[in-house]
Amino acid sequence: MNKELLERQNVSLSIVTHDLKSPMVAIIGCSRFLLRDMKNKPHHPEWPLMMERMVKAGEGMLVLIETILAMGKMEAGKEHVEPAWTADLAEELRETAKTFEYEAGAKNIRLSVDARLPLPIVFWDMIRLRHHVFNNIISNALKFTPAGGSVTLSAKHHGDQIEIRVADTGPGIAPEEREKIFCRFEQGGMKSKRVFNGAGLGLYNARLFVGQHGGTIAVEDSPEKGTVILISLPLVKAEAHPIAKA
Repeated sequence: MNKELLERQNVSLSIVTHDLKSPMVAIIGCSRFLLRDMKNKPHHPEWPLMMERMVKAGEGMLVLIETILAMGKMEAGKEHVEPAWTADLAEELRETAKTFEYEAGAKNIRLSVDARLPLPIVFWDMIRLRHHVFNNIISNALKFTPAGGSVTLSAKHHGDQIEIRVADTGPGIAPEEREKIFCRFEQGGMKSKRVFNGAGLGLYNARLFVGQHGGTIAVEDSPEKGTVILISLPLVKAEAHPIAKA
């Protein structure tokens, strides 16, 4: 193993272990507090809050672990794509957006779906696209959009492709840094305000899975303030694009 590869792997391990350490510290700290407090008091109003923090920290750690496992499976070609015919793509996108209605409402962000009809039938692995791609991008858009802003999920038919966009009114991304957000472990050096916390694996995984459908994902120029992520997918799953290990 050459020195450069070893250094990259060490950096990767350092980032991942740091991301796993934070929620674990929260879980252990809250557990110790509850254990100590429960021995002295029959009930305390802070117990539900502590339990809520533990659950949230554990869920965050589980998401990271699942993301890492999914990345490894996709890079090894073991995350299988199981396409099926989807007759109502607009409804699928509306259902995807509903997952985030509570989060958007809590932040006073307008979340809308603009699916221009008619949209043709598509042959995609919709379950995994929602999990690996759409959910990740919408979640990021909500994270970086300030209160009072908006996030729009749109789709239109263009030739033999479906173009799906997630547009938000958060900070934009400098042109020279737009490729970095799709590269694993590369976001730490970004100068844009829109810096993704953690190892930066979510969008990397999204690109891998879109590529497995024969599609592309990129940051599109936005005429207004904000960021637009463009996902282009063939109507019928095509041959996968080669996976570039960033």
